Amino acid sequence: MTPLAKGTFAMIAGVTILSVDSLLIRLIESSGWTLLFWRGLLSAAVIAGFMLVTRPANTLAALRKPSKTLLVGSFAFSISTVCFVLSIEHTQVASTLIIINVSPLISALLAFVVLSERVELRTVIAIMAAIVGVGLVFSDQPMPTASFGNMMALVTAFMLATYFVILRYSKSANAALFLILGGLCTSIISLFAGAEPFSLSAKEWVYILILCAGVVPVSFMLISLGPRFLPAAHANLFMLLEAILGPLFVWAVLGEVPSENVLLGGTVVMVTLLLFTLSAARSRRVTNKKPGAV
Repeated sequence: MTPLAKGTFAMIAGVTILSVDSLLIRLIESSGWTLLFWRGLLSAAVIAGFMLVTRPANTLAALRKPSKTLLVGSFAFSISTVCFVLSIEHTQVASTLIIINVSPLISALLAFVVLSERVELRTVIAIMAAIVGVGLVFSDQPMPTASFGNMMALVTAFMLATYFVILRYSKSANAALFLILGGLCTSIISLFAGAEPFSLSAKEWVYILILCAGVVPVSFMLISLGPRFLPAAHANLFMLLEAILGPLFVWAVLGEVPSENVLLGGTVVMVTLLLFTLSAARSRRVTNKKPGAV
């Protein structure tokens, strides 16, 4: 397979698997903290097992003496996980995924502040358009707790943006370790927040194992492969699939239909991100074609 084919396959497979995440969260009827405990612990165990088999020396060395960058990035990933689950439980799945998808634009702003990366005009325009779309989602209240759920989705987007900026700062060195420590941090937070790990029914155990030991670690490991073979803008384009597939899975199984404002706001955000990503990809191609470009 060519690098393009490898990256494309990894991203499509990873995002498609990840899109089942929202549905499984809705099917698990236990408290969100109990779900978060197993989500953090089992996903960390699966990824740690994989890393210990493939890169045992480097993995053990990094875990024994984690750097400040690793600790901060892991904490940001953990908070994003906690807020994502809380958001899914309190608002429409479509609302959560639409708001979270503005994370790349937030990353651009954070990279400007933290890494002094230049913010292009198209990024500023995209951020303004995305704010309009997210505002439409916030203006709709299809569920009594929608305001809280939407706010948790916004926090998720900020924490994911922080996580990706830290990954960029560290040049994605030992990226899997962020997921391991982040998962363990999520489990600890959940225990203090009131998780009851062994209160699950037999059916919930099945969903927990599918989600936490399968969907989460496998999807994130596949998605992490995409940027190795694809330009960042190209890889980000595939992440838009989750905002489409996630609500479709929930609608097909649970019959949850997004409201008009959510659909309108989602359309604004999706079109904005699509045009922004295609523009960034085109700009990269033009730059690479210039004489002396690397």
